[in-house]
This record gives sequence, structure tokens and C-alpha cells, in this order.
Amino acid sequence: MTLRLSDEQVEALRRVAHTEHRSMQQVARAAIEEYVSRAPVTQPRQEVPVDDVIAMFADLPVIDSDAFRADQEEFINPYVGDAYERTRDEDGDR
Repeated sequence: MTLRLSDEQVEALRRVAHTEHRSMQQVARAAIEEYVSRAPVTQPRQEVPVDDVIAMFADLPVIDSDAFRADQEEFINPYVGDAYERTRDEDGDR
């Protein structure tokens, strides 16, 4: 694993290591261990039947996909491509 730090982070790590008379690696490992040990345990995702999901969102208004697409034009990154176009087949159907 390679860990890339900003110049400021490296300098802060260097100062702490110097102050504690430890290596930068020892300080970084201790910080990671502390963070990981107090991270909350997450529950695995539960499978939800499609009908239940549809029922949860049943009160939302129907969105016209073409109108939604037109509103999103400004967010398209030309260097990445257009996810909407990649989901259409040659006939324009999804």
C-alpha cells in the first residue's frame, strides 16, 4: 500500500515523530490503529424486495426523463463521457 500525504501532513507527522522520539511510520501506524479501533461497526446491507422499495417512494412525483436529462446538461464532464448516453441502445431505448 502506498499512502500519499500532502506536504503539510508530512511536516505535521515529522514534528509529532520528532517530539515523541518515534519514527514517522510508527506515529502513522498508531494513528491508523486508533482510528480503526474506534470506527463504528457497520451492519451488512439488507436485501429489500423491489415492491417494498417502490412503496417507500410511491408518493414522489413521476419525473419526465427527457426533462431531467435536459436539466443535467451542465453537469456532464466531456472528458468522462455521458452516462445517460451509455445506457441507451442504438434505437434510443433504455
